[in-house]
This record gives sequence, C-alpha cells and structure tokens, in this order.
Amino acid sequence: MIDLDYKIIVEEKFGKPLKDVMYEVCVEKELEKWDGAKLLGVPVKTFVAWRSRFRYGPMQIQADQAKKMRNQTTKKYKDELNDINLQRPFEHEGNTLKAFKELIERSLELEKYKRTIETVGTVPVIETIWKIGMLESVLDAIIQFESGKLYDQYMFEARYLK
Repeated sequence: MIDLDYKIIVEEKFGKPLKDVMYEVCVEKELEKWDGAKLLGVPVKTFVAWRSRFRYGPMQIQADQAKKMRNQTTKKYKDELNDINLQRPFEHEGNTLKAFKELIERSLELEKYKRTIETVGTVPVIETIWKIGMLESVLDAIIQFESGKLYDQYMFEARYLK
C-alpha cells in the first residue's frame, strides 16, 4: 500500500480529515511515532511523514510555539512603543531616585525597541531579552521601594530562609 491508501483508510476509520486525526494523536494525546503508527494502523515511516507534513513533530510544535510567542512579544513591544519618542528629553537629572527610575524606564524602552528590530537566532537577541528582564526587575524593585514594600518583602523572605 502507498501513503494515499493509508490516508483513505485512516480517514474512514476515524471519520475526519487526516490533519485532524494527526492533531489528536500528536498534539492532544502526545503519542510517540511507534504508538501513533500502531493506533492508526500505518507504518512508522508513513506516520512520521504525515507528522512532519502537518508540523506536529515534537520539535516542530515547540519551534512553532516559540515563533508564535516571539511574534506576540514583538507586537506587544511595538504597541507599547507606538507613541514613544526615544529621543525625548529627560525630565529628571542628577543622582536622585526619580532620575534613576526614569533612566531605567527609558533603557527598558530602548531595549524593547531593539528587540522589535533584531533578527531571531542571533546573540544580540538573547542579550536584549536578558536586559529587558533585568531592567523590568530593577524597575519593579524601585516601585516596591517607593511604595514601602521592598523592605517588608526582604524581611519576609529572609525570615523563612533560616
């Protein structure tokens, strides 16, 4: 038999298109190629070919999900920066907490902008992602400090580490 013969048999047996059957078997049930082929009654070679064609292989699913998340993040950053002028003058200067906070906020905007224009798979992308996370953490700490919660959080966590 050829793959087309198997396709007809599987679609008749499960009462739905092959792509839907493969989605159920590979994505929902997460069956390996041997178990999936056995369930469908097809050779492993045929099952693997179908799985690859529909991008339901484990690595393909992960890659597609990562790409989707990258695109969502890039869109989110573009939306956040839509009305932001990176060249605008600073409101605060000097060695004050307000000036430091503004510099962190502006640095975060700059890194997010860089993230929207970088090519996936390059070292600068990883560095930019790391910087965004670090800047967000620093900004969160400043906000907690300003609200008087940072000290309490530290004491709470330190108390439970003993």
